[in-house]
Amino acid sequence: MHEKCKSCGTIFEVNESILTNNIRWLKCGVCNQKWVLSSTSKENPIENTNKTEKVKQELASIKSIVEDKSKILAKTPNPVLDQKNKTVAEIASELSLSKLNENNKNKIEKTKKANEKKKNNRLNILPLFVIALCLILFLAIFFRSTLLSYSFFYFPNHTQTYIEKINSLFTKIDMPILADTKNLNLTNFIAKVQEQEIRFTGAIKNISKRPMLVPRIKILGVREDRKIIMEKILTLEDKIIFPNSEISFNKLVRVNIQNQKDNVTVKATLLKKIF
Repeated sequence: MHEKCKSCGTIFEVNESILTNNIRWLKCGVCNQKWVLSSTSKENPIENTNKTEKVKQELASIKSIVEDKSKILAKTPNPVLDQKNKTVAEIASELSLSKLNENNKNKIEKTKKANEKKKNNRLNILPLFVIALCLILFLAIFFRSTLLSYSFFYFPNHTQTYIEKINSLFTKIDMPILADTKNLNLTNFIAKVQEQEIRFTGAIKNISKRPMLVPRIKILGVREDRKIIMEKILTLEDKIIFPNSEISFNKLVRVNIQNQKDNVTVKATLLKKIF
């Protein structure tokens, strides 16, 4: 134990085992000051030992209570503690899953945006498609004769099968199929009277670089007094004239001529209307 001098403040370490009830005061070796031994110092060492043991028991009891409480708390789920106790692999797995979910979400958003973009593109293309379709239809009607000439050139059998229906359709809308007479010339035309028949011969020449539909030929017989005594329309068997080429015709037409001595002038004209 320790004793302190009340005069100079020096602290002395005293062996409790040598203290007895007969010792009533202590003397300082520094200042020679004497003071009465404190009551705590006079207590029986056995009592001190008992007190120490009692304190130890109390501390052990407190420790036991704390340990029991810690065990109870350990059994209670603690999210923070669980998070700390997770292994690196578990944390990596959760991060990977989170990243995967985020990637999937991004992919879904990209797909959604792409679908919306395609839908908008379709909506934008639709008016252009309608305009293009109308333009193609307009050009097909405007160049109907040229298209039919090329159709006869490449697909003669199929065109011949449907030509009447096509002509009927265009006639209903008052747009008949026409021949391009500007690029066609009637040459070597001859009309020879044989009693009640007239033989017409000649050729139609195509001076263009594309095929042409064969026109009909209108023939008029006019007397000197300008009276028309004959009017005939010749329809040739050929359907097209190839580029820079010609076709010949030789037709015998029966007519009713009352006076064969009349001077008659025969005129031939290429008609624009094919039918």
